Parts: sequence; C-alpha cells; structure tokens
Amino acid sequence: GTGKTYVYTHTIYELHKRFGINKFIVAVPTLAIKEGAKAFIYDPEVKRHFSDTCGYNAEIDLQVVTARQVKKGKRLFPSEIRSFVDGSHQITNKIHVLLINMALLSDSKNGMLMRDDYDITLFDGLSRPYDTLKATRPFVIIDEPHRFSRDQKAYSVISQYINPQCIIRFGATFPDISEGKGKAKVIKKDYENLLYNLNACASFNQNLIKGVSKEHFEPTDKKHEKIRLVSIENKMSAVFSHITADKTTNYTLRKGESLGLISNDMEGLLISGIGKDVVEFSNAQQKRKGEEFNVSAYSEPYQSAMMALAVERHFETERANFNRSHKIKTLALFFIDDIQSFRGGKDDSEKPWLREAFNDILKRQLQKELDKENTQEYADFLKASLDNIDECSAGYFAQDNSDSDEAVAKEVDDILRNKKSLMSFRTSAGNWNVRRFLFSKWTLKEGWDNPNVFTITKLRSSGSEISKLQEVGRGLRLPVDEYGNRISDEEFRLNYIVDFKEADFADRLVAEINSDVLPEGKTPDFDEKLKMVAQKRNLDEDLLFAELLIKKYVNKDKRIIPDNITAFYEEYPEFKPDLGVNASKVIDRNKKQTLGVPIRQDRYAELKDLWQKLNRKYVIFFDKELNKKIEEDFHLSDGSASALTITSERNTLGISDGKAYVAHETGVQFGIQGRQIPYNEFLKRINKATSLPINLIHSKITDYFKTHEFSPDLINESFMAQFVNQFRNWKIANELGLLHYKQANYTTEETALTNNDGSLKAEVSQWLIGTEKENGHPSDKYLYDGILYDSQLERQNILSDVDNVIVFGKIPRSSISIPTVIGNYSPDFMYVVNRKDGKQELNIIIETKGVDNEASLRGEEKARILCAEKFFTQLQSDGFEVKFHRQLNSEQMKSIIDGLMEKE
Repeated sequence: GTGKTYVYTHTIYELHKRFGINKFIVAVPTLAIKEGAKAFIYDPEVKRHFSDTCGYNAEIDLQVVTARQVKKGKRLFPSEIRSFVDGSHQITNKIHVLLINMALLSDSKNGMLMRDDYDITLFDGLSRPYDTLKATRPFVIIDEPHRFSRDQKAYSVISQYINPQCIIRFGATFPDISEGKGKAKVIKKDYENLLYNLNACASFNQNLIKGVSKEHFEPTDKKHEKIRLVSIENKMSAVFSHITADKTTNYTLRKGESLGLISNDMEGLLISGIGKDVVEFSNAQQKRKGEEFNVSAYSEPYQSAMMALAVERHFETERANFNRSHKIKTLALFFIDDIQSFRGGKDDSEKPWLREAFNDILKRQLQKELDKENTQEYADFLKASLDNIDECSAGYFAQDNSDSDEAVAKEVDDILRNKKSLMSFRTSAGNWNVRRFLFSKWTLKEGWDNPNVFTITKLRSSGSEISKLQEVGRGLRLPVDEYGNRISDEEFRLNYIVDFKEADFADRLVAEINSDVLPEGKTPDFDEKLKMVAQKRNLDEDLLFAELLIKKYVNKDKRIIPDNITAFYEEYPEFKPDLGVNASKVIDRNKKQTLGVPIRQDRYAELKDLWQKLNRKYVIFFDKELNKKIEEDFHLSDGSASALTITSERNTLGISDGKAYVAHETGVQFGIQGRQIPYNEFLKRINKATSLPINLIHSKITDYFKTHEFSPDLINESFMAQFVNQFRNWKIANELGLLHYKQANYTTEETALTNNDGSLKAEVSQWLIGTEKENGHPSDKYLYDGILYDSQLERQNILSDVDNVIVFGKIPRSSISIPTVIGNYSPDFMYVVNRKDGKQELNIIIETKGVDNEASLRGEEKARILCAEKFFTQLQSDGFEVKFHRQLNSEQMKSIIDGLMEKE
C-alpha cells in the first residue's frame, strides 16, 4: 500500500536523468494492474508532480500493448510496439515506456509478439516484435514479482527473448526459491541484489499507510458456525456449506429434509420449497443462492449483519472526513462471492438480492444520519444519496468486460479507470457524486489502487494468506483530499470487517509485521503446541524441548531459528502454523455421496423384523380442544417486532517500541431488521410454516399492535420468523399432552436399506451414516462393513462389543420419520439383544446426545425425545416390543443395555 507504481515511475525518471536511459518496458501480471499503471502515468497531476515538484525535465511517452487477433491478409505490425521501438534516443527530454501484461508475454509460441510475418520490418529487417524490443536494449521493470517467478513462462520470455540490460523488480511479495537438498534444503525469498526493503513495521512507524481496526460480527448465538446456500441442483435438492472456524463441509439436502443433518442446532428446520434461485424453510424464511446465515433457525442473514456493521463504520468515518477544511471523499469496498447476488440474472429471473439488501440497510442508515445534527452541505450530500440510492454503489467483476449493458460499463469505468472521478464529490455537471460503495470478487486484490477506501468488508473468506494480506492492502494507502493532495501528517484507520473465520486476522497481521523485524519469532502458542506434540509423541515435555534445542530448531527463548525452519517443520509438522483452511479438512460432502458402505446381509437378516416395524408409517393426531387453546392462550410477546441486536468485536493494530501489537476495543451494538415483505405474503408464509389459519394469524398481529406502535417497516422477515419461533415454542410447551399416534394405511417396501421390491441394497451412502470415517473393521455384530460416525459418542458405540447384543447398526439419516410437534425425527441406533432367558429377543432404539447431563438438553431436544417415547409406547400397544432410550456422554452402551435387561 505504499505506492510501488509511484516509486518505479520515479525510478524511470531518475535513471533517465542520471544515465540517459530512455527505453523501459513495464511488465505487470493482470489487466487491472495495467489499467491502474496506465491511469497513473497518464494523470496530468502526476506529470506536473514529476516536472514541477521533482524537477525532471522530461516527459514519458507511454505505449500500452493490447491483445488483438492477427487476421489473414495484410498483417499490421503492432502500432504501440512500433512507436516504442521507433522512439528516438536523440530527443533527450522524451522517455519511451511500453506497458505490457503477463498474458501477452506468456503467449510466446503463437502470440502477436512472436510472429515474423508482419507487413513491415524495423531495425535492419527485423519483423518479429520480440526481436525489435530486444534491439532497443531496454530496462525492464517487473511489478508484483511473486507472479513472475523464475520458472514462470513470462519471466523466461523477458530474460531470453527481450534480454534487457537490467531487470528491476518492485513488490510487496517475492517468490520463494529452494537451495540444497534433503535436510540441507533451505527455502529463501528470491532476492537478487536487494536494493531496498521497506518492511511493514517501518511503514506503520513512518506513517506511510493507514492503521487497521479489524472487526468481526459475533453471532447472536455465540456459535462460530454458519450455513451457506451454495447452489440449487433442481426443484428437489440444493447444496449447502456448513462453515466452522476450521473447516467447510458441503451437504446436498432434498426438499422435506431437515437442516439438522448439517448441524444439530438446526434440527426441526425443514426445506419446504426449492425455486430457481431461492430455498424456503419451514420457519417461513427464504434464502437465496450465495446467502449465508447463522446456525440458528431464526437468525438474520449473516451478510446483512456484516453489511450493517460496515455501513455504520463507514458513516462514522465519512462524517469526520467530510467536515474537514479540505474534504475527503470516503469509499467502502466489499468483497463478495456470488456475482449474481449483486448483478442479478440476465433474464431478471434471479434478483440481485445482495444489492437489494444493501440498499435497504443503506436507506435506514441514511435516515439515521439525516436525523443527526449536520452541516447544511453534508445534509445535502446525504439527501442526494437517499434520493439516488442505486447510484451509491457499483460493482466490478471479470465478466463485466464482456457485458454490453451501459449501466454496468459506467460502474466498471468508475471503479477501474475513473479513480479521480470516484474520489470527487461533484460530477462534471456539478451534481453530487454519491457513488462510494464498491463491490468486487477477486479482481481488485492486486494493482487496483484507490487511497480513499476506509472500510473493507469481506462477505466471503479468501483463500491464501498472501491474498488476505493483499486485500487489506487495498485500503492501507493514505488518502487524498478533494484537491488531490496526499495527506500524510495525520493518522487514519482502515475499518476491516471479516467473518468469524478470520476473527484472528489482527493477531496474524501482527505476526506478519513482526516477522520482518523479529525473524526469530516465537509462535504465540508455542508452549501449547509443545505440550500437545509431547503428548502425541508420548514424550516428556522438557525432553522434547531439549531435543529441539540440540537440533538447533529453537533457541533457549523458544524462538524458532529461521535458517532451520524448513527442516523443523518437515520433522515436526505439528508445530507448523495453521494458516487458512487445511485442504484435508475441507470435505466435499456432495462428492462423498457416490461412495457407499457395504451392508452385511447376514446381519440384516437378524435386524429385518425390527427394521420393517420401524418403517411403518404413523400419523400424529391432536385432541380437539387444541384449537381453542391456541386462540385463547397463544399471544405474541413484547419485542416480537423489534430488530435483531448484533454485537461486534473490534481489534486495533498498534505499534510500540518498533513492534506491532493488538489492542482490544469495545465493539458496536445495533439492531438490524429483516427484509420488508408485503403483508399478504407475510401472512401466507406464516400460514405455510405454522398451519395456522390466515385469519387467526391476522388477529394475533392486530392484537399485538393494539399495545405496540405500528410501522410498515415492521412487516419484515425478522418479525415473521419471531412469530413462527414463538408459536413453535408454545407448541413445545402446550401440545405434548394433547397428541397421540395412529398407524397409517400406507406402507412402502423401499427404505434406506431396501429396494422397492423389498430386497436388500448392497450398500448405503456414506453420508447417511456418518461424516467422519476411520479405517479398520467394526465388530462382527455391526450392520455395516465400515466405521463411520458423527460424534465421538457414536464412534464409541460402533467400536464397543457388548455381550448379549446379536446385531446393531446406525440408523441412516432421516430414514425413520417419526412425526413430532416440531417436525419429523429419526433416532440414531438400533439394537437386537438376547434376553436373559435366551428365548426371546429385545429390540432397543437409542438416541445419542453429546451432552453430559439432562440439564444440557434444549427444549426442542426434550420435546423430540418425549414424542419419541410416546411413539414407541404406541408401537408396543400395537403389538411390537421395543424399548427407547436416550444416551448421554456419561453413559456406556453396556450399562444402558444391562439396565434395560434388569428392568425386564
């Protein structure tokens, strides 16, 4: 963020002044960087700076190489290369610069620079562009050298075909090279004739960049999990990602299935409908493709919370920047994952839900800002923003380069090329320029430069550590005021908003900064890892530390010795920092469905009777007085229509005594509302989720607003979900005593284990019986020939060989649909056990609960278990002997079975 483009442009002028060099080729990795460099060098103020302020009596003549197809017939020599090559050495105040991107350099076999059949020749008959460039003996400047490693095609083209006098590389990141082999192998940065190294700590200390305040949204349920709707396969199935702090797992769920298959905390939340780009759940909420939400059936979309936080922080900064003697136009940048969520579908069938949600949040915040005491000028700016809400935001994505839409083209130009316009408060016509919220995917992570970005919000998690550091770099540049003056005598801060997966970003950024000045850095959790590795390797902790000292992997202060770090991590990989998501932990659950676990036929034969009885269809009935009880006793509680309150956690980067540190600050609390929806749809969606009559729902709503202030804004998804949630809780508390089960007049031969003709399937899909897999062979009594489980308690059951058990097996997910007051339910294990008399068998159904005691069971879990107990009691009344029991962490399967047999 300290201005590589400025520095290499300054270098060009200085080399020309000192040595008369006037032929330079600037190689950049991407089109975005090329556009940024082009705009910078062409900028009239930049030219005036180098002539008036720096005193260079020279002017750059810039030629930009663009890709083109060479057609049959007359082949025109690339005009920009011809102009560069023909540029005279005799004109002393002219510097010739050729700007080219990596893709054109890499295409050395058939590309436009390699052909030798053009219509003219230069330099004594040379007709191949590479040869003519070589003949000029240029200096080559490489921008972003980590993209031009020595084994990369573009670098070899530069060194072999152009063969410049000198190559100078400018970069924040340099590629790695290895020296030596085996244990002597050392990984180093590819520096050659290092001229200058500006480390990050010096950049902060010298006030060359903004400070950083990292902030992440703390989920309302405090669980660091979220769900993402990845894609919609068809009208019957959709793919979801379960995202936790250390891994991401994909699941394909079908219509009618529960999100409890992904996370136990979402048990009872069913998929009630699937559209082209939207999934509707049983709580009446809808989620669109690309949308994320907390692991809570009734929470707001996760991205909405992050956008609300970002907008709040933006206006804090904008207000201060606007009310200066020389104003600063304040910009905010959002990195997103799904382009259609911002652009929408081409045929208008897919709505730009993310942009619509952002506009709703922005409208509410603008109203709040207008209600504050403002100067007249700032109030006018805010009012213009509110009147032109669509103009406030713009997006740039790679696909936009081929988009013919004029509005899209204008957005792209504003972001990618018209940097000066974007930082201006007025348009050329004198109107307010309200555009200041920018959305992109990956394109802006390198090369794109706008110093007035004060807030970056990542609505998606990036991949490599390099990309994460480069993304924060998009906002570290010092700002310029409305007159184009760089402001370097004040302290500015970048608001960097991430999700919980990057909650430790501030600590990692500090480690990165300090690694430059403290190469022998001790990892923050070294002592914990030392203890963990000692236990894992069955060694004494002190002896392990002594071993590391003897091998010179660490010093006595427990600092890693840089020269031996590669060998250290190879021999003790457990110490290697966990940066990002390890590839082995990211499981594509969708692909795993094709993998099967064999079913042992002889074991199934002993379970067949139990399995068939469990698959009988039962219907839940309620006593008649329930309707009257709902009308009289169910009422919405205070605050039902209130906004969801979210809390953020903020960490600010500080520098003291030449070292970086993290200061923890108080975050912000504010309420966000769900998307506003028409009242008729509001009623219909609650009806669909609760089965309550629409007139009764309307009656409960009107009763609520007799004692609460009404506003049309309150008819939104948040209120709707609150209604469904409160009725769900009321059902749990009031319906259990009024329900009973009856067997339905419907049976089916096809089950999770059998085909539609009743024959046994050869295998069952892995994901139906467990997310975790372990090599080895289960007990001979186990139904499946494989060890798969969802929890350590299940693993323990599968590996336990209990006396008197004839056969047991994991019940495939959602295969036994026991209706309950809060959706269908399927238990976990089935056992067939020999009674003590040896004459009869005892059938047992087990529900595993990974908690330590009864008090830890939530109301919904207790309700499901109570319903299951009633269900199995009914099965016994219908003539089938079966026992139902729930298992907690503290209970062993042997003791459960022994206890049930004692009762017998």
